[in-house]
Amino acid sequence: MAAARPPLRFHISNGALKDFAASMRDNLLNAAHSGDLRLLKRLVVMLDEGVGRPRDVVQAARAPDGIWALHVAAGTKQMEVCRYLVQELRVDVNITDDKGRTPLIFAVHSENAAVVKYLLDHGADPNKADVIGLTPLHSAAGIGDCEMIEMLIAKGARIDLIADDIGTPLHIATKEKNVGAMKILLDHNADPNKTYLMYDYGMYAMTPLFQAVNLSSVECVKLLVEAGAIINSDCVETASLDSKMGNEGSTECLKLLLEARANRKAAKDDKHGDDKWKIAQLKSFGNQSVERKDYFSASAFYTKAIDLDPNDATLFSNRSFCWLRMGDGQKALSDALECRKLRPDWLKAYYRHGAALSLLEDRGGACQAFLDGLKLDPENAEMEGALREAMESLMPSKGSREK
Repeated sequence: MAAARPPLRFHISNGALKDFAASMRDNLLNAAHSGDLRLLKRLVVMLDEGVGRPRDVVQAARAPDGIWALHVAAGTKQMEVCRYLVQELRVDVNITDDKGRTPLIFAVHSENAAVVKYLLDHGADPNKADVIGLTPLHSAAGIGDCEMIEMLIAKGARIDLIADDIGTPLHIATKEKNVGAMKILLDHNADPNKTYLMYDYGMYAMTPLFQAVNLSSVECVKLLVEAGAIINSDCVETASLDSKMGNEGSTECLKLLLEARANRKAAKDDKHGDDKWKIAQLKSFGNQSVERKDYFSASAFYTKAIDLDPNDATLFSNRSFCWLRMGDGQKALSDALECRKLRPDWLKAYYRHGAALSLLEDRGGACQAFLDGLKLDPENAEMEGALREAMESLMPSKGSREK
């Protein structure tokens, strides 16, 4: 009788398994790209292998640069694929690639308002920025898509967020001369005097107006001046220099700037305008330093601004916050008290006061400060939480009670 055959054994190398997995991943992403929903669903089932966790399968299938299926579908306007991934599989609508970009950013770049609206309606964060601070609103402003800008703002997009070396959405819209986008942003209270730091030829502050003057954009300059942009000497000198070099656009810009200055109040008010611009610049520098957690530099910027305007309660509040972060309770308290004196109806002044007293371990005083603030706004959850925490700190610990 013939000997029985041994069972067949197959050996698949790790390399082959990796190649197979990569191939399946690529096929899944390609299906999302082409909008082949039937193939996509079949691939998800195959990869899931009956485990019952299709969302994990999709979120594990990513390209080498971290792009996921929802990024691909959003960027190629595949609405049905987006619906399947978001509503059926419940994938994370705010998932990011290696550059911090969300599917919403991809949708904005694809200039598809329908996909942008769908993602926003299903929980996409309009303020989630990429690694350099660009938000969907920055991108929409750069493209100049007014419909998307309106949608993002309606969903809570913050107007004046600053991206590294780029500035706010208004800066980008100005740089691209997207006047329609600029109008919408300004109509929603975008700050025409917001600055960001430029390092091309030493450190200096870039405002939208200075940017428009450098571009010799008459239409942008006119719009910003009408919106209340401060006309500082840098803007006038730049337009004047370019005008002397024969730039007709700069000549027209210079005319607009000089007429606007003439229409504003005379020499004393011009100085006040320059001071106002300097204060806005210093405050912006301080805020950017806080974002970098460089509280020492931030406090120095706020101090210079206070020297120019000692009646601005927000400057004292901001500097008090810096002292708190640096552990200097006495200085934090001094600024908080000045803040309360200037604006006795401002909730944040009471919060700063209580926080400073907490740092100084004056828990009773902290409770009173937070309580005073809560009287202004009894529904404020942050103040209520601070008061509760301060009151709990007054109670003796379990160990001390046992003693």
